[in-house]
Amino acid sequence: MEKVCNEILKHLAPLDAEPTKATVQRQYSTLDVNLRIQALQIICLLSLETKAIRNYLEECSNQMTEFRKEKIEYQKARKVALEELRRLHQERKALQPEPEKSPTPAPELEALEDSKMTGVDGESDQGGDSDEDDGPKERSLRGGLDRVLERKRKQEEERERKEQLAKQPKGSKQYQRVLKKIEEQKANIAKLEEKIEVVDNDLREADCPRTRCLGKDRFCNRYWWFERNAMPYGGMPNSSTAEAQYANGRLWVQGPDEMERVGFINVPDDQKKQYQKEFGMTPADRKKAEEGSTQVSNAQEWAYYDEPEAVDKLIDWLDSRGNRELKLRKELQLQRDTIVKYMTRRKEYLAQTAERAESEEMPTKRVTTRTKTYVEGSTHRCLKWRNATALSENGHLHVDASRPSKRAKRATDEPKEIKATNRQGKPLTRQGTRYNF
Repeated sequence: MEKVCNEILKHLAPLDAEPTKATVQRQYSTLDVNLRIQALQIICLLSLETKAIRNYLEECSNQMTEFRKEKIEYQKARKVALEELRRLHQERKALQPEPEKSPTPAPELEALEDSKMTGVDGESDQGGDSDEDDGPKERSLRGGLDRVLERKRKQEEERERKEQLAKQPKGSKQYQRVLKKIEEQKANIAKLEEKIEVVDNDLREADCPRTRCLGKDRFCNRYWWFERNAMPYGGMPNSSTAEAQYANGRLWVQGPDEMERVGFINVPDDQKKQYQKEFGMTPADRKKAEEGSTQVSNAQEWAYYDEPEAVDKLIDWLDSRGNRELKLRKELQLQRDTIVKYMTRRKEYLAQTAERAESEEMPTKRVTTRTKTYVEGSTHRCLKWRNATALSENGHLHVDASRPSKRAKRATDEPKEIKATNRQGKPLTRQGTRYNF
């Protein structure tokens, strides 16, 4: 790090220039992009030791404790509501008017059925030596009589059921009252579950001590979705880039570290020969064949997915028989909808930005008018970001000098009139001064 710092300082504060803030700002515009990234990395590492970061981490930890307590209270209330709902369902079953058993057919219906069946049997006995064509006609006749009797029986049952319900008006009102309570209890449970979901999201946003990895694949590549915790899915709503409605919109893949690469991919020669004999290729060849043209060979190399279809193909490619890929597959399936949602928002935002850039006719040279001079600004989207937090809390950016407060300036311009007071700090008279006669 010392070598990098000296190289950066050598460019920002050359020996032939005054070591001032203006010199640093002027020299930074010509600083190499790789040195800029290394300087940003050093700042990020040093910022973790600052008091502001420590206080923020402690504040988030306290918030998570409060959120957990709140979640426990909601879960207890939901458990009580579920028990009450179960009790109401039991009460509903007890009050529900049960239909009586199938009533016995009326005597006249029984006599009619016996006579019809007897007639049919007699005809079948007499016509036993008839042709086979007579059989279907007899079965059709018997089925028609059965349908008539079944329809009459159902009509009688429906009439008796209505009479039974009419005889129990009090029980019916109580039954309807229980049904209403059940619906109210279901609505209460739905509200509690919605509150639990909100608290879970607050817990996720406050969980900022470390970035959580989604998992590893068969080649020990790590998968990261940086919006998973410690931030809202769409980025901070009060940031200067909140109009984009996405924070990162990508699924990142980090290569294996040195220990994993040596043990799993770069194996000794004897194991490589055995693997070649059994599978027809070495682990390195398999990694190259399955990953394709985009490969990550170590932990310093990164790749990403930014297409929803690619995420689905990745989930299908993972093998659930392996422990690492089983966990990664479950995590991706759990977060898949949210990942795809913000990937789509990123694509829509980039498409709108490209269309807007094509439609707008920006001047390519300096244009002078009667009232003002227009100079073309930079079109890089990354330059739209502003430190809104510093502006709201401090009133200025960190690179700008702090401005004196207006209250102090007004105090120096207009001195206050000093009033005489006693030992208790109270004015000596009603007007604060002695009477003048």
